[in-house]
Amino acid sequence: MPGWPNVGRADDHRLLEALRQADAHAPASLYDAYADRLTDYAYTCLRDLDAAADAVHDAMVTAQSSVHRLKEPIRLRAWLYALTRFQCAARSSGRTATGAAPAVEEAEDPELSLAVHEALGELSRQEREVLELTLRHGLAPAEVSAVLGLTARQAAQRLTRGVDHLENAAAAVILARVGRAHCPQVSALLDSWDGPLSALLRQKLTRHIAGCEVCAEGRKKHVAAGRLLDLVPIMYPPLSLRRRVVDTCVNPDRDQTRVLITERADRFDREGFPVTAEFRQKRGRRAAPDRRRARGRRKVTPIVATLACVVAAAGSLAWVSGQDAAGSIRIEAMPPPSTQPQLDLPSDGSIQDPEETPAEIPSEDPPESSTAAPGSAPAVQPTPISQPRPTPTPTKSRTARPTSPALGLSCPGDIGDTTGDVIWLTARNAALSWTATVSGGATISARKGRLKAGATGRVTLTVSEPGEAGSATVAFRSAGGNPVCKVWWRGENAQTPPDGVPQQTTTPRAPSPSPTVSASPTPTVPAASEPT
Repeated sequence: MPGWPNVGRADDHRLLEALRQADAHAPASLYDAYADRLTDYAYTCLRDLDAAADAVHDAMVTAQSSVHRLKEPIRLRAWLYALTRFQCAARSSGRTATGAAPAVEEAEDPELSLAVHEALGELSRQEREVLELTLRHGLAPAEVSAVLGLTARQAAQRLTRGVDHLENAAAAVILARVGRAHCPQVSALLDSWDGPLSALLRQKLTRHIAGCEVCAEGRKKHVAAGRLLDLVPIMYPPLSLRRRVVDTCVNPDRDQTRVLITERADRFDREGFPVTAEFRQKRGRRAAPDRRRARGRRKVTPIVATLACVVAAAGSLAWVSGQDAAGSIRIEAMPPPSTQPQLDLPSDGSIQDPEETPAEIPSEDPPESSTAAPGSAPAVQPTPISQPRPTPTPTKSRTARPTSPALGLSCPGDIGDTTGDVIWLTARNAALSWTATVSGGATISARKGRLKAGATGRVTLTVSEPGEAGSATVAFRSAGGNPVCKVWWRGENAQTPPDGVPQQTTTPRAPSPSPTVSASPTPTVPAASEPT
């Protein structure tokens, strides 16, 4: 971009080393190299030059205080943009950036400049950020993904939509001047129209160009998104910002200010990039269904216990009601006893031997004598009929299964023609240490690390030879599992994936078979050779 200092990778390395060594001149050198770029980007997010200057000030103070968090010197530029975006997000609080149109009267083509500004305002926030970071600020696809927290595929999709919309809007202005003779529909839309295009007419032409092959060819000849962004004026920082940044970074009296600014960026990932509130909300939405399911399981347990108590009480009442208050015997119809012995199963699943029921012992007391009337038949005492006691049904108590640690992995798979992507790791249920090995035509940013319980980190994968198609396999080892991530890319010269690279079809995993409960009340006793 004209007017911006040209900072190379060697310059980034020298700046980072100066910051790490607490060089007093490092804040000024960092400001001179990146202040113009970061202020222009912050203005894109906030549409307020004063707020953009404050965001750049806090981002550079945070960079000087948190430079030890950055693991790779080659990613200094993307790291500074990420810090600036974090400060802008803290000031915008989720509101859409709105601002007045820049002064286009002094532009070489005021009508085209206004159309470009309106088209950029019609894009979503992420589409415009991807478009400007790639074409206006010159960041690589892997750097754009790291700044915005997107995968390479998501960033590429947003870039394609942004470029198409911007070029179609600009082509509507250009083809309205020179393309009427080539497309009858454009001529019909512009019939009896003279002068600058209105916003409504420009939108109609934009939608037409998106679906017209003739106008699409004209768009390729006359319009390029990179040159269109040059029509947007650069928003330079105020002159006083340099003095503010240097004073806050090196003045001993501003220690408290530095601490307050640094504490705002309280969360960083494994690569040293700040974690924005937007990423935290996404994780919260993913965790909400799990919390609801856990609450549902806690509610089911007391309901089952209550039903078991009701069934047991009903059985006790039925057994007590077999005798009336006078002690007379009432014979109830009982189900025929089973020919198989009935076993009690304990809650741990082991099989116990049935308890032997002791035989009834006749009473040793002599029967009471009674004087019978002469000639009368002796009274026959009724034989009491013993009722079998109902066997209480054992209830199995649910034992909470201990949660085992697990290492979650998010693999990008096909990264297309990009030069790299990000692999996300998550430590579930416990803190985990991991190691990684890579095979194939790629390198990774870290080969080992440690994650706290519930923490998420990322490992950057970089293609060694981006011009050729290839694949790579990254194998992780940890106490929570050994996941494997396989990625492949097409390269700039290859049209089909190389041999051995799987296609983009995913075979769903077969569900684990659920244990079946036998409908027969008689349990099966294992054979003598099986462990009990």
